[in-house]
Amino acid sequence: MNFVNPAFLYALPLVLVPLIIHLFNFQRSSEVKFTNVAFLQTVKEMSNAQDRLKKILVMIARMLFILIAILAFARPYIPKENGYALLKNDKGKVSIYIDNSYSMQSERNAKTLFDAAKDIGRNIPNVFPVGYNYQILDNRFTGGSRYFMNHDRAEEEIIGLNYSNFTRTLQEVENFTQDAFNREKIDEGKQVFWISDFQKSTIGALENLAFDSATNYHLIPLSADKLENLRIDSVWLDKPFIKQKENNKLYVQISNLGNADVEDREVTLFVDKVQSSNTTINLKAADTQTVEMAFAISDPGNKQCRVSISDYPVDFDNDHYFILNVSPNINIAIISDNPKQYLNTVYQNEPFLNATTFKSNTIDYSATNGADLLILDHVDVINESLNNVILNGIRNGTNIAVFPSENLDIDSYSKAFGTLISKNKIEDGAEMIGTQVPPSRDPFFANVFEKKVKNMSMPEGKPLYQWQGRGVRTLLSYKNSQSFLSIQENALQSNYFASAPLQPEYSNFGRHALFVPVMYRMAILSKTQSDKLSFKFNEKNLRVRFDGLEKGVIYKLKHGDTEIIPSQKVNADVLTFKLPSDDMEAGCYEIVKADNDTASIGYVAFNYAKGESQLNSYTTSDLEKTLESYSNIKIYENIKADSFTQVFNESNIAQPIWKYFLYSALLFLLIEMTLIRFWKTKP
Repeated sequence: MNFVNPAFLYALPLVLVPLIIHLFNFQRSSEVKFTNVAFLQTVKEMSNAQDRLKKILVMIARMLFILIAILAFARPYIPKENGYALLKNDKGKVSIYIDNSYSMQSERNAKTLFDAAKDIGRNIPNVFPVGYNYQILDNRFTGGSRYFMNHDRAEEEIIGLNYSNFTRTLQEVENFTQDAFNREKIDEGKQVFWISDFQKSTIGALENLAFDSATNYHLIPLSADKLENLRIDSVWLDKPFIKQKENNKLYVQISNLGNADVEDREVTLFVDKVQSSNTTINLKAADTQTVEMAFAISDPGNKQCRVSISDYPVDFDNDHYFILNVSPNINIAIISDNPKQYLNTVYQNEPFLNATTFKSNTIDYSATNGADLLILDHVDVINESLNNVILNGIRNGTNIAVFPSENLDIDSYSKAFGTLISKNKIEDGAEMIGTQVPPSRDPFFANVFEKKVKNMSMPEGKPLYQWQGRGVRTLLSYKNSQSFLSIQENALQSNYFASAPLQPEYSNFGRHALFVPVMYRMAILSKTQSDKLSFKFNEKNLRVRFDGLEKGVIYKLKHGDTEIIPSQKVNADVLTFKLPSDDMEAGCYEIVKADNDTASIGYVAFNYAKGESQLNSYTTSDLEKTLESYSNIKIYENIKADSFTQVFNESNIAQPIWKYFLYSALLFLLIEMTLIRFWKTKP
C-alpha cells in the first residue's frame, strides 16, 4: 500500500491525544449520601469497573477514528501490476484514434459524440509523463498522422479535427497504427486508444480483428442518448430521359433508421437552388417508404438538384444530391448502305437528336467518335476500319444497333461483337411471321405503349439471322419464339441486333408504327444508360459523358472554395477520373477547365456512403463479451472527459482505497457517540 499524500502521516502522533486525555483526566469525586450503607462497598466497586470500561472503549474508538482519518487524508492506494513502469517510462509512444465519421453527430448529454471524443482525447496526454509522444489518428489517414508529436502539438491536432466522409474499419486503424510503431522501432509498452461509437456497419467484424499482443488497447465506446436518423436512400425518375417542360416524377426512397416513429417530416426538391416540389412523410421506426414528387423543368442543360429532408441531430444525410440532364444532345452516327433509307428521316423531329448518315466506304470518324448511338444498316462486311470504330465505341460506352443485310459476313460480325450468328434458310415465297407483344415489365419498352390491346398490330418479318452469346437476350420475339430483336447488355453499353434486314421483302418493321418509338428508345437509352444521377465517395473510378470535351485539356472539380484536380483521361466525350483521396463534402461539383474557371463542362454529384447512416453500434457489453479473451484490452464504460484521468489511473496505475478508510473512520466516530450517549453508568 502506498500514499498519494504521505505528508499527512506526520499527523499520526495525534492518535495519542485521547490516551493522554484519558490518563490525566482526574475528575473530582462527588459525594453521595446513603441512608443505608450496608451495600456501599459493592455499589462502589461495580460503578468504578463499568466507568473504567466505558472510558477505555471511548478512548480506543477516538484513537482509531483519528488514526484512520489521517490515513484517509494521506489517500492510500494499491499499485497495479506494471503501473509504475508505465509512469516511469519518459520516452513512451501513445496512439490516439478519434473517430470523426459523420455518425458521431449523434448527441449525448446535449453534446455531439465527436465533441465528447475530442474532449477525452485532449485529456489522454495528461496521464502520461512529460516525455511521451503521441500519434493523433482520424479517418483521413493523413501523412502527418503517421508520426508522433509532443503533448502541445497533439492537443492542437485534436482541437483542429473536423468531420470526414471517410470511414475505416478497426483493422485498417490497427494496421496504420502498428506501421507507425514499427517505424519508431517500438516493440513493447505500446499504448493505443480508440475513441469511437463503434458503428457496426463500418468498423468490421470484431471477432476477426487481429490484436497485437505487445500493445495495450484502451477502447472508449461513446453511445448516444437516442438513436434517431432519417436517410434518403436513393432517387430515380419515372422517365429517365427528361424533356424540357415535360411533366415527370421523381421517386425518393427514405428510411427511418431510428427507434422512434416520425410524423409530418417535410421532403423538398430543389432544382438549381429553386424549390420545385415538396411533400410530407410519416415513417414508423425501422421502416422504409417511397414518395413521389412531380416536377417539370422549363429549360435544357445540366441541373444541380437536391432532395432535402428535415432531421436532427444527425443531419449529414439529410440532403441527397444529383444531376439532371434536361434535353441533352444525343449524337447518332448512321452507317448505311441500304437503298431504302428508312433511318434518314426518323430522327428529324426532335432538335436534341443529331443524326449523321454516311456510307460504309466514307466513314466520318469525328461523328463516330462522338456518337452516343451507332447504327449499322445493310452493311455487308465489317472491314478493319469499321471494326476499329466498333471497338472504340464499345470501350467508350456507345450503344450500337445492327440491321443486317441479306448477305451479311458472319465471320466479321462475330469477331466484332463476340457473338455467335446463325443464318436460317428462308424458302422462296415464305410468309412473314408476326411478333408478340413485349412484356410490360421490360424496361426497354417503358412508356412506349400507352395502352396494350389484345389484337395489337405488331411488326412482321422473316427470321434470317439469330444472334447468340454472352449477355444476349430477346427484346421482341416472333410468335414461333425466335428472336426478332435482341439486346446484348455489357457493363458500359448495349448492342441491339435485328434478325431481319429492313428490306421490305424481309420485314415491314421500317414502315411499322413501332419503328419510330423503338429507334427513339435506342437513342434515349444511349444517353440515360451512361448518365448516373450521382456517385458515392466510396466509388473510386468514375466515368461521365459530356459534350465538348477536349483531349489534352486538364479538368478540375469545383465546389465553393474547394478545387480538386483528379487523375483523369479524356476519350471522345467520356471523362474518366479517379476520385482523389482528399476529404470532400457531399454536393454538386462543377467540372471546369483547370486554366479557365468560366469554361464549364457540366456537373457531377457526390453523396455519402449509406453505411454511415446506420447508427447501430456495439455496446460496452458487446465489446466486453466479444473481446473477453484478450487480457491486454480495457474497455471504459460511459466515461467523461472530466473524469478520464481518475478512471484511467484507477484502472491502470493504482486502485485507491482512501474511501474505505474514510468510511471506517466514520464508523468509529459513530461507535464513540453511541458509547457516550447510551452507556449510562450508576454513580
